[in-house]
Amino acid sequence: MDQGQDILLDVADPEVSARFYGRLLQGRAVQVGPDRATLVLASGRRLNLWRRSAEATEPARAVGFAVDRASDVDDLHVDWWDGGARILTPPCDLPHGRGFVASDPDGHRLCVFAAA
Repeated sequence: MDQGQDILLDVADPEVSARFYGRLLQGRAVQVGPDRATLVLASGRRLNLWRRSAEATEPARAVGFAVDRASDVDDLHVDWWDGGARILTPPCDLPHGRGFVASDPDGHRLCVFAAA
């Protein structure tokens, strides 16, 4: 997966989200607590999960994950489905490659794609 910048997501429960993302992204938790969790992903990116404040009104974010091959898209689709991700758009061929879109428990969109 892409080695871009670190990811920050506001979530309802950092501990629940850390377990979810640990399964999906095979991340290693370096900090998990009631207000914040941090995972280091295989790519080296850090995923920071911060408890959303009660008055927060920010919309869910979209996070992109680039993979090398179209077959990787299909493999991750199966893995993420089995890992509890809600699949919003199944794998499909697009003008610039292949991809799918999933959702986490907080409604953040997770876009997996392989460039053509």
